[in-house]
Amino acid sequence: MKKILRLLTVTSLLSISMASAAFAGTWKQNDHGWWWQEKDKTYPSSTWEWIDSDGDGMAECYYFDENGYLLTGTTTPDGYTVNESGAWVDQGLVRQRAANPFAAQAVNKKGHKLYEEASQKTSVLPGLDVNTDLWMTFSYEGLELSASEHTQLKYHGLNTPNMEFLLVTTSSMFGLDMTETSFYTGGCYYADDYGKYKMYIGPQDMMQYLPFKEPIGEFGVFLDNLQVAEDEAGNKIILYSAETKDLDKELNKLYGDEMPSLSEFQFSQINGRITVNSEGYISNETLSLSMSMTEEGETMGVSMNINQNYNNPGQTISIEFPSTEGYEGIVY
Repeated sequence: MKKILRLLTVTSLLSISMASAAFAGTWKQNDHGWWWQEKDKTYPSSTWEWIDSDGDGMAECYYFDENGYLLTGTTTPDGYTVNESGAWVDQGLVRQRAANPFAAQAVNKKGHKLYEEASQKTSVLPGLDVNTDLWMTFSYEGLELSASEHTQLKYHGLNTPNMEFLLVTTSSMFGLDMTETSFYTGGCYYADDYGKYKMYIGPQDMMQYLPFKEPIGEFGVFLDNLQVAEDEAGNKIILYSAETKDLDKELNKLYGDEMPSLSEFQFSQINGRITVNSEGYISNETLSLSMSMTEEGETMGVSMNINQNYNNPGQTISIEFPSTEGYEGIVY
């Protein structure tokens, strides 16, 4: 009984503290407009403020001018859009964040479940058509260098005797352009990068040496501080940011073999957006991150943006292969 009473007491205190946090201020209006008045009679000015004014556990972000009045239906001095109600709008969605730990836990659980279910459903499709764009900028002592990569991947019949795929990668780095093409059809693997060669290899063996990772669900490690919304087309949208603390350790667990120097990076900002279409498939993933790398006492800034489109997931995938002429045969 004592344990139950103690639990009820803690729960009551938490409810009171949550209510006071949600309603610690109030909206006020006069002939000049709206402002937010805190419990101590102060008000925010020349700043953004996250406010859960309806007490639903999710706060919206508002900008108040130098006199403390809410900006509505305009662009803020720092270049962001607010709607007619004054809430920050990004890519057509009102941005929100959890106003208390319980709301954060609930929305994170909802977002993770949605992403895991969509990832699983998309990953078991017999084929996919995926376009991925990667942009990177390197900054060092006032000098900026850029690099980009565009990848087109089509496959069908994965893990079956009828497996086929086509992978085309076009990259541009420091003024150098390169295109690499590989494909598998008719039990033969073709590669065109620094030379053109082919080798006959069975589907099961080919699966072990695929030149691409199955591109589903790899952004799940970043999901934190979630918002789940729905756009006008009926797509579910997961918006997220990631805490940078210890993230390098988590990424090393996933990508250590591919990026052995990952621990040298310090992450400063990570944001992303995932679109799950009305049929429950992932149709788009975007990721934006900033980091710095220090080596031998010198630091270089790195920014990266990734946009990954899954074209018509669930539809039959047809592949138009390049000519197989001119490839030199090698023994597997």
